[in-house]
Amino acid sequence: MPSTLLPRLISCDESGFSGNDMLGSGQPFFSYASHDLDLHEADELLKEARTRFPVQMPELKAWKLMKSPRGRELLSFVLDRLDGRYIATIYDKRMSLACKLFEYIYEPVLAKNSLLFYENGLHLFVANYLYMQMLAKGASAEATAAEFESFMRTLDPTAAPTLFGSADGAGADPLLGQILRFARGYNVVIANETRALGRSKAGKWVLDLSISAVASHLRDWGGRYPLLDVVCDDSKPIKDLSNAFDNMIGRTDEAFMELGGKRSRLTWNMVRPVRFASSKTHAGIQIADLLAGAAAIVPVAASRPDLATIAERAEQHLNEECLAPDMTRIDLDQDHALVNWLILEDLASRADVGADPLIGMAAMYDVVRRTVPDARRAMGLDQARQPSIV
Repeated sequence: MPSTLLPRLISCDESGFSGNDMLGSGQPFFSYASHDLDLHEADELLKEARTRFPVQMPELKAWKLMKSPRGRELLSFVLDRLDGRYIATIYDKRMSLACKLFEYIYEPVLAKNSLLFYENGLHLFVANYLYMQMLAKGASAEATAAEFESFMRTLDPTAAPTLFGSADGAGADPLLGQILRFARGYNVVIANETRALGRSKAGKWVLDLSISAVASHLRDWGGRYPLLDVVCDDSKPIKDLSNAFDNMIGRTDEAFMELGGKRSRLTWNMVRPVRFASSKTHAGIQIADLLAGAAAIVPVAASRPDLATIAERAEQHLNEECLAPDMTRIDLDQDHALVNWLILEDLASRADVGADPLIGMAAMYDVVRRTVPDARRAMGLDQARQPSIV
């Protein structure tokens, strides 16, 4: 039945796209932005910006504008005019890769009760530890991350011989050893899952962040407007996967998920399938491109004082789904971190002998929590309190 609601146009674009390449692109961050201006508003805003701050640039690009004082003024003007009317998200690519490791190594094995581990933050413990070790240039962590990336880009376990093979590979790092023991012990289950993934379009873009970013933004906009008309930049991964959003066409019911005390929207309502356009010809996409470029400055603003005001404006519009490291997740002064470390050892031990990874696991969490004081004493953590695992 045709809707009597007028749809709100949502224009989306990205900055820092590198597809499945999370480690070698030279661009450590991926940012995404969207706004709710209609085409007339977008076109008028671009015209006014060019009139006030003339620049020799056929198409406005944030990275070019940031090179000159006038360009920075133009970008600041656009951000000010759009205050409250856009959303931005920033993803640290290394952190994303570390999160994907849990998603594609642990989750296939724990799938029947994965919620238990997510609610206890095991995924965040694993991801932040791997990230921290990569940041510290730990050779074992970098090798593990590189092999995992190769595995996900090819969906071929032979591309990750250390991750799935029999050699130690983790050196003296006990936690990485736990991860490798788990991957090796359950390698058949993991390989079966990735084979199935390879038969779908999603397998082609398994590490790419674009589709996750779009979904994140549309969930947010769905909470503001009852009907959306979505146009995205001419993106290969979004084109390949956007039909996954078709079930949101005419979706008038609302669904939410509770996890870790947070209530998140799952649905939104679209008037038609996602459309695609170029920033060269679509004013809304060109503005979204500027917003994404401005958001990309936020993580590096400390080293660029000339861009501080742009970063401050963009930071105010970041949504809750930005992906950045959180070292409190591996802080051994916090009981939850020690509990998850001990749970990882239990899972690794089960993997060593091919045992069921889920039997009694809820009770195991309870036991580990009760024995945290004894574990601290046994590990010497009550005398030498550490800010994080090192």
